[in-house]
Amino acid sequence: METKKILYIQTSGPDTPARMASPFFLATAGCLLDHDVTMLFTMHGTQLMKKGVAEQVFVKEGGQTLQYFIDQALEAGVKFLVCTPSLDLNDMTKDDLIDAVTDVVGGTFVNEEALEADLVISF
Repeated sequence: METKKILYIQTSGPDTPARMASPFFLATAGCLLDHDVTMLFTMHGTQLMKKGVAEQVFVKEGGQTLQYFIDQALEAGVKFLVCTPSLDLNDMTKDDLIDAVTDVVGGTFVNEEALEADLVISF
């Protein structure tokens, strides 16, 4: 199978835990199929990349924390990006982000990535 480029855009934050597992699960699966997978966190999704948040958010009551899904995605090779304007929206700075975030990007970069991707999925 030819390697494809997949971009997942995560807009949902900690206030909607039921919407958090699927993007990480799908991104992980994409990497395991040898695709080039990136997750972009914007709007309230940026809060998921804040230090200390993922360990406290449970995707389902009595289930795994978000950190579990982040760890799986990282192990598979998923890249994490955060949208610069969403840092301001969430009263955050680059220093607030977990080490797994590989870059903070602006709108031009996001549009270019979306146009180059073979598939774009938003949550």
